[in-house]
Order: sequence, then structure tokens, then C-alpha cells
Amino acid sequence: MIMRLLAGLWVCAVALGASYGATFWKLKQEQSAGVINETPKSIEMRKIKGLNVPIIAGGAIRGYVVVQIAYTADAEALKKLELPPDVFITDEAFRLIYSDERLDFRDLKKFDLLAFRENIKREVKARLKADVIQDILVPEFSFIPSEDIRR
Repeated sequence: MIMRLLAGLWVCAVALGASYGATFWKLKQEQSAGVINETPKSIEMRKIKGLNVPIIAGGAIRGYVVVQIAYTADAEALKKLELPPDVFITDEAFRLIYSDERLDFRDLKKFDLLAFRENIKREVKARLKADVIQDILVPEFSFIPSEDIRR
């Protein structure tokens, strides 16, 4: 019984040592080849206050598009900016929704969220003159008709 226990412990020790040795050797190989020579970036996620965009058609407000936006960015680059990107992201989202005449609010599933996100990212990058934003996230996108608001 004790021999089996010792043999099991020996096998575990050899396996752990071999894993450690192989990982250490591979890391040294990559470092010497110049593959690993930069420190990983610190990513920060921020949520932006909800955005309500009025939809006007025929001279009347037909309802509101409610959008919640979040984004991920390089934390160090965010600290270097003079202005936070939140304001620019909100402005670009508002402009895109308000000016899109193809948007059918009776059938929002046809709205191209990927293009929406990419447009915001591209425009904010141009306005900030920095590639800080890594990804735009849209956890909520809905339309509330004006009749439902009055109830």
C-alpha cells in the first residue's frame, strides 16, 4: 500500500517537473527569438450613460431609440487623453441613429449593429487622433414608441 502511494507521488512529481521544465524552456526560446519582448496591455472597460435618441417622422416624435454602450480601451492610453472618449462615442452614436433614414423601427432586427459599432470606433479614432478604443459593445438597443411612453 505504501509502495503504491510512493509510486503515485513519484509519478506526480515527475509530471509536474517535466511540465515546468518544458514551459520554462519554451518561454526562454520565445524570448531569445524576440517573440516576447513587450509587456501586455492593461485593458479597461467603461460603460456610457444610456442614450435616448428621439425619432421624428412627419413632424412628430414617433418614439425613442434607447441605447446602452460600453467600450474597451487601453488603460494607459486613456490616461494620456485630454478628453475622455465617452463624449465622442455618445455623439457619434446619436448622429448615426438620428440621421439613418433606412432604420425601420418596426423591425429593429435588421439594424446592422456590427457596422454601427465599427462606424463609431472609426469616427472616434479620427476625432481623438488616437487608436485608444479597442471594441464598442452594445448591450441594449431598443425602440420605445411614443404611445408607450405616455402610459
